Amino acid sequence: MKKFLITFFLIIFIPFITPVFAQEIQCDNRHLTLVSSVRSRDLWIDKTADPLKNQYELIRKHNFSSTWLLQYDVLLDKELLYEIRKFNDNQEKGVFLEISQNFAEQSRVIYPHAVPWFSPHAVFLSGYSQSERRNLIDRLFKKFKEEFGFYPKSVGAWWIDSFSLNYMKEKYNIKTAMIVADQKTTDNYGIWGQWWGIPYYPSKANILTPASNLKNKQDVVVIQWAQRDPVLAYGEGAKYSNYSLQANDYIRQGKKTDYFQQLIKTYLDCQNPLGQITVGLETGIESVSYIDEYENQLKYLSSISNINIVTMSQFADRFHKIFPQFPDQLEIDSDWILKTDSRSNSTLKDRITYQQDIAFSDFFIPDKKDFLDRNLEGLKKDQLSYFPWFLIVIFLTGLMSLFKRFFKIWLIGTLFTLLSFGLIIKSNYQFGWQVFYGPAVSYLIFIQIILVLVSYITIWFYSRTTSFTKHPLTLYFLPLSFGLDPIIQTLRFSNFGGKYYFGFAQDSLRFIGLSFAKPFNLEFINQDFPSYISAAFLRFDFNKVWENLYVSILIYPLGHIILAIVFGYLFIKLPVKIRKFVIIIFVILTSFHLMDIFQADPRLVQ
Repeated sequence: MKKFLITFFLIIFIPFITPVFAQEIQCDNRHLTLVSSVRSRDLWIDKTADPLKNQYELIRKHNFSSTWLLQYDVLLDKELLYEIRKFNDNQEKGVFLEISQNFAEQSRVIYPHAVPWFSPHAVFLSGYSQSERRNLIDRLFKKFKEEFGFYPKSVGAWWIDSFSLNYMKEKYNIKTAMIVADQKTTDNYGIWGQWWGIPYYPSKANILTPASNLKNKQDVVVIQWAQRDPVLAYGEGAKYSNYSLQANDYIRQGKKTDYFQQLIKTYLDCQNPLGQITVGLETGIESVSYIDEYENQLKYLSSISNINIVTMSQFADRFHKIFPQFPDQLEIDSDWILKTDSRSNSTLKDRITYQQDIAFSDFFIPDKKDFLDRNLEGLKKDQLSYFPWFLIVIFLTGLMSLFKRFFKIWLIGTLFTLLSFGLIIKSNYQFGWQVFYGPAVSYLIFIQIILVLVSYITIWFYSRTTSFTKHPLTLYFLPLSFGLDPIIQTLRFSNFGGKYYFGFAQDSLRFIGLSFAKPFNLEFINQDFPSYISAAFLRFDFNKVWENLYVSILIYPLGHIILAIVFGYLFIKLPVKIRKFVIIIFVILTSFHLMDIFQADPRLVQ
């Protein structure tokens, strides 16, 4: 009778004794993305190749697909590359966008001196100028293609500024980017305000702000590293942010694998059309101490029958399929309401209103601070409208010059405007900021128009002088006098190691010139110097000119007018045969200066 009752009980109740989690995710489009971030072995605890091999072996054992994000120095490590090339076809290779000194210097970029490798203004692209970011990205993608034969489609870093993201999308057509999940003050990195743990398309202006229409949408899927507990992780510092999917985080909080399972349940429930989790460890660092817990995670994940194991780029394709435009609203843990215009949590009293056309300042200028502060709560700016009305003035005066037969004066005046005030002319309003390439100017649009008109009037008056009427070519020295600027800008001088150095900078690191040492020891130098030496060379700092409005709009152009008069006087003293050669040299040098203006980085924003 007892056996009969037990059998009856099992037959009746076994169908209902399935795990709660299995019931919760009985829906399609639940995705797991395994990501391993691989830095230089200089930073590893175990500096052998074993951490990489051990981590891969666990992934291969469970037949998982995964993405390996490789930092630049890894692409130079022959032993690691040998192991990575042995990975099976389920393993995607992408790039990890952290900057090392070696990476910076091979990209011809000066690396900050005497700072920890993890300092935000050293390790992230946002610590460098726009042109330096392009150099770094191009170098990384080129090296990646040299090693693997294709450009990566997936990128990652704890922080990626929107300028860099846009550049990688436009030039290399990346599909997906991973940044760290919300944390207010952990590890000197404060990132706050994105959708809580949920993938999204960012706006072109701000990677933390979800796109709201096709015009402001950047077609890259953003996923998050260390997705946080929807309740416990809300607060300041690691004591909150360590409530995450990361093994090293929740173990430090005294949690075990069952906590990980509960977070999985939260993120992969069926209330959204699509669910996704990112799981991984930092190879050679956290992976050394937490490899056992990582194995526990993988064992559990492999027991979920209806979860899709995808790489970062594969997930981007799935996301595109479900949301070909963008998701309007998603939810997490019922309290988090994530919309394109806001995120809110009534229980935690959180509400952030999104402004899709407002950027952080690091979109334009390098952030040299020791703390990375990317908090949408403090980003309150008005959208500024801008139109380059000075172009209308240039166009109309150009038409007049054709009818009134003073085209030469118009051409020289236009060149003088660009060469003397080009950085002011280039300044504009964008993504909520006044962006200045030269001096900060109030009433920018009005000043741009005035400077154009003043330039034409100045050239017209000079053309009426006796010097010009006798020697018309001398008028061209008004713009050509700016050909001296590239020479002055590249001059370098220093004294170290018992030697004096005088010469020119070919780029940020390359010095070409002479060294002097006593007694009468003269040597030709053509070599790269380390960043800390290159940065210490004395040079003429044009930033000092742009920091003073009156110097930049009065003294700077007036100085070149005086130079033009002197050059014009000397020019007419030269033999006729030499004059053409002199003009050609000045034209080449002036062209370099004009290119520098067109390629200049923003200097400051307000």
